[in-house]
Order: sequence, then structure tokens, then C-alpha cells
Amino acid sequence: MASEARAWETNGRSAVQASAMALFLGVAVAASAAELRFVAPDIPPHFEPGEKGRIGEPLALALAQCGHRARLELLPFGRHWKTYAEDARYDALATAEADQRFPGFSTEPFMHLQDGATVLAHGGMAEVGNVSELEGKRVIAFPDARKILGIDALVPRFASYIELGDRYDQLRPLFAGRIDAVLADGLITARFINGMRADAQREKAVGIDPAIEVRFRRLFAPGPQRLYFRAEPMARDFDRCWKALVATGEAARIAEKYIQPYRSILADQYPVL
Repeated sequence: MASEARAWETNGRSAVQASAMALFLGVAVAASAAELRFVAPDIPPHFEPGEKGRIGEPLALALAQCGHRARLELLPFGRHWKTYAEDARYDALATAEADQRFPGFSTEPFMHLQDGATVLAHGGMAEVGNVSELEGKRVIAFPDARKILGIDALVPRFASYIELGDRYDQLRPLFAGRIDAVLADGLITARFINGMRADAQREKAVGIDPAIEVRFRRLFAPGPQRLYFRAEPMARDFDRCWKALVATGEAARIAEKYIQPYRSILADQYPVL
């Protein structure tokens, strides 16, 4: 009986110690969790309100699996970079290009954007595979594209070239047959095309039929995207948990649902991650 009592006392004390350790670890994990205030660009379907979008949703899920909560504040594209650099109240930035540097600590590249040409599906441009094939063509691009896309030397060889910030102003000349290609991110462009098609009657009223079949062709290397965090442990947490999310296939599954509505335009020309 005495030996049994001693055994019970020893085992009981060990159980209490184990419970205390588990409680301590739980508190430690909770204490390390953080709510992270991000600034991100308002460019659906990559980022959408409520931590949604091709990039926004898997980004938030990866951080949640690390025990952190991401809150994404969406600002006009370009302003988000300036805001993060100047306002230390933001904990993190989504996203940075490969050659950009910001205060804090960068993650590894985790997703990619894809620039290319959106062209009419019929008329000889549907299989364009290199930007040099646009020589002699009429081209519209986004502001500062000649520098960002590295096409400055090619621009004089285009039949015409103009940079416009408004997506609809980029696309209407394409549907009207007045230009041959729109150079921009394929997924963002496809979303605006779907928007024009949803409002087809208004577009037709100004002589444009957005139902005309178009295709996206990737002409440039995919653009790797990174996050910046003010705190280095958060950046390393994200790298670790993002790799785990990719390994399960969940990151690709989430991203694909934002691409799928546009596959008739994008086909296999836009990366999932």
C-alpha cells in the first residue's frame, strides 16, 4: 500500500507538472500571436475586401495557421507602397516587387503576377508568344510600362503606343478594333473584361461589343511577389507557414477559385501561385 501511495504521489505530481507545462505553452503561443495591420493594393481579384482575393485569402490563412491575424487595408495601387514606407502604424506590406526595398524584413517570394498581352482571339494575334512580335502593332499599356516591362527599346518599333491608367480606356479600343494589344496583368485585365460584358448594353451604346472573344498571352517573366514585415519573426513565421500551406495544396486550391472565372480568357497562360 505504501509503495502504491508513493507511486500515485509521483505519477500525480508528474501529471500536474505536465498540465502546468501544457498551460504555460498554450499561454506562450497565445502571447506570441499578433493582429497584423497590412496595407495592400486595391486590385481585385488579387486583393478584395475582408481578407479575400487570389493573394489576400491564402496570405491571411497562412498567417492564421501561425497563430496571427491579418487585417488588410486596401489602398489605390502605388499609394500602398508610399503609405507603408511613411506610416509605421502598419505592421506589414502586401506586396513588393523583386527589386523593391522597404523598411523592415522581406519574406521569400511566395506568389507571382503575370504581365502579357490581351488580344483579339481572331485576326492573327491569338498565338503571339514574344513581345518582339508586336513590332508594327498598335499597343496600349499601363502607366510607366515601358520601364517596368523593359520594352523601352521596342516602343519606337510599334505602330503606335500609349499608356493609360484607366482599365476601361485601355480595353475599349481593343474591342473597337483600333488597337492590337493591351499590355498589363492578365488576371486584372480579365476581370475588367468580365465587368464590361456584365454591362454589355451600356458598352454597345457607344459602339463597342465586349462579347468579342479575346485571349491573354504571357509575354514576360512572372513577377515574384514578397511581403514586408516590421518585425523579422513575423516574416520568418510567414515563410514557414506559407510553405506548409503550399505543401497541402490548399494555397493553390484557394488561388485557383479566383482565376477559374477567367479561364476562357487566360487559358493556361496565368500562374496559379
